[in-house]
Amino acid sequence: MFKKALIILSLSSVVVVPSLATHVQGAAFPAQEKVATYGEEFWVPLTSPIPAGWVIVRTLGTQNLIRNVNGASYGTEVEVLLASPIPSGWVMVQAFRGSNVIKNVNGASYGTEIEVMLASPIPVGWVMVRAFGGSNVIRNVNGAPNGTQIEVMQASPVPEGWIMVSSGGNSKVIRKIG
Repeated sequence: MFKKALIILSLSSVVVVPSLATHVQGAAFPAQEKVATYGEEFWVPLTSPIPAGWVIVRTLGTQNLIRNVNGASYGTEVEVLLASPIPSGWVMVQAFRGSNVIKNVNGASYGTEIEVMLASPIPVGWVMVRAFGGSNVIRNVNGAPNGTQIEVMQASPVPEGWIMVSSGGNSKVIRKIG
């Protein structure tokens, strides 16, 4: 009787173990995941980190609706919640009803000027050239030829490869040297 029970137990373990091994092996090799595309949206918990290039477009209860803006074309505007991260190369152009409208300036040509909100991030290679009450005008200096000089606001960033040649009052003059 004892030998018969041992044989049955041994046979059942041979049947069960291979099926478990298959399940574990399947878990070790996840299926290829689809790459998120521009405009795709997901509901995530409020505490979830927001990936680079994604914004928060709505909140409902304990969830945020996030949208992928990676791959958006130049000039695309998106309304986002105030708590939303602003992706690299995007600026804040308008605020209303607890949200901001952000605009993609990636791909702008040299010399392009855009009016942005005071709290807007200034993208790499852009400078602040004028101020109006509640906004600034920024200019793209990416692609400027060496020797170019521009008068910018005192608070403007000085892009890499530029130097400040003079400063006074509310402005400074910067020059591209390399």
